[in-house]
Amino acid sequence: PYHGFDMPETVHVYNTLAKKKEVFEPLKAGKVSLYSCGPTVYDYAHIGNFRSFLMADLLTRVLNYAGYKVEKVQNITDVGHLTNDDLADSSGEDKIGKKAKASGQSAQEVADFYAGKFIEDEAVLRIQEPDHRPKATEYIDEQIAMTAQLIKRGFAYEVDGSVYFRVEKFNQYGKLSGNTLENLNAGSRIDVNDDKETAHDFALWKKAEPQHLMQWDSPWGRGFPG
Repeated sequence: PYHGFDMPETVHVYNTLAKKKEVFEPLKAGKVSLYSCGPTVYDYAHIGNFRSFLMADLLTRVLNYAGYKVEKVQNITDVGHLTNDDLADSSGEDKIGKKAKASGQSAQEVADFYAGKFIEDEAVLRIQEPDHRPKATEYIDEQIAMTAQLIKRGFAYEVDGSVYFRVEKFNQYGKLSGNTLENLNAGSRIDVNDDKETAHDFALWKKAEPQHLMQWDSPWGRGFPG
């Protein structure tokens, strides 16, 4: 909860872009908007998964204690996480759809069950509830609109109903992680997909086969977020 100081105390954070510790300065005085990537709800979360969520909780508590009013958003990925976790490979199927087929449940039932279990586990670990828990399936239209904008600006391209991000067009790729294109060996971990311009390009939208459980209409045909 908000600690209630009139003036926030000084907080230092490590800036990944600048590669150094800096004084934290929010965009709005006394207020912080914090986004934490949430779980992909196709199975139970294990303790390693919770490292990220515990760190976000710790950061939220520190900022609250320092006097900032924090508004925290943590999404639930209930579609769009492919079975092949290699970012450059977009050939896998959706993990939630795969689990649904194996269990005989609907994709929605699978997602709702594991989302509920995740929230229960958060409570056991005493992680504070976020202010908002948006689900990926609630923002399909927005994802389609963003993908269309990337195509319009030349950062993405469509091939046979699927849309891929053109990594080489984005000259700041890897600036945060240090994993630049020059350091990557194309095709060393995966077979190069002939649909893609380069092996590093990744799916923003995937064409859905008729049997695919989770799919929506888009300008590129029926599909799902990648």
